[in-house]
Amino acid sequence: MKARFHPLRVGRRTTAALFSALLFVGGSSWFPWFEGSIAGARWFGVVSLTDPLAALEATVASRTVQTEMLLGAGLPAALAVLLGPVFCGWICPLGLLFDLNQSLRDRVLRLAKRPTRPRPRRSVPRELRWVLLGLFVGASLTMQFPVFQTLSPINIVGWSLVFGALPALALVAALVVAEWFAARLWCRALCPLGALYGLLGRFAPLRVRIHPIEAHRRPCFLCSASCPVGIRVVEEFTLSGKSSVDDPDCTRCGECIEVCPRQTLKIGFRDFRE
Repeated sequence: MKARFHPLRVGRRTTAALFSALLFVGGSSWFPWFEGSIAGARWFGVVSLTDPLAALEATVASRTVQTEMLLGAGLPAALAVLLGPVFCGWICPLGLLFDLNQSLRDRVLRLAKRPTRPRPRRSVPRELRWVLLGLFVGASLTMQFPVFQTLSPINIVGWSLVFGALPALALVAALVVAEWFAARLWCRALCPLGALYGLLGRFAPLRVRIHPIEAHRRPCFLCSASCPVGIRVVEEFTLSGKSSVDDPDCTRCGECIEVCPRQTLKIGFRDFRE
């Protein structure tokens, strides 16, 4: 059977790979247009961008309002409010690594003639990452330094790209192995940055929209089975008559759209027209 082309999958992997490449070349003196890391960077020597969680941790740790840092966090935060947690689905280097690891897992299981789905989904409550978000911010306030920025596997991947700090990748390697047993464990249940982006994008107008007529035909459940973060698209949204998937875990990755055989789903700012 000829492999199906998935433009959204290719698109999100491309954007994440380009961002990873930017982190790599950004550490070189011959590339002055981007300086910094995932936590904070300066573009063209003028525009500052800051990870919102890094800005929050730095603010509570220093007990001072750092205007430039907060302004730098404004654009990523505003994009999350408008687009949802697209950083997780389209930009995060760690998300790209997990995405490729998931494809490898599926391929190995297919070669072994074992079913690739259903996968372990929400054995760990997703609310745990909101608890971790609060704990890390509280720890930063108490210890007076940004705790999560020091331990973050996302930052570790970024630092390794820039500095070649391979020994620090042990935590990331452990998460990659864990992914084979609990898909997207970090993304859906542990990542405090994802939790913050999910909270910011809780009511984002860009969503996966549901066709009101096609949704009530006999469901195939492919969208639910394909969702990387385990959202039960059919059970909780299409069959319940909702016009969009408003789950805060949704990263707008488009996997559910690309497996849908009837074009029941789309990404957009407006609902389907009946």
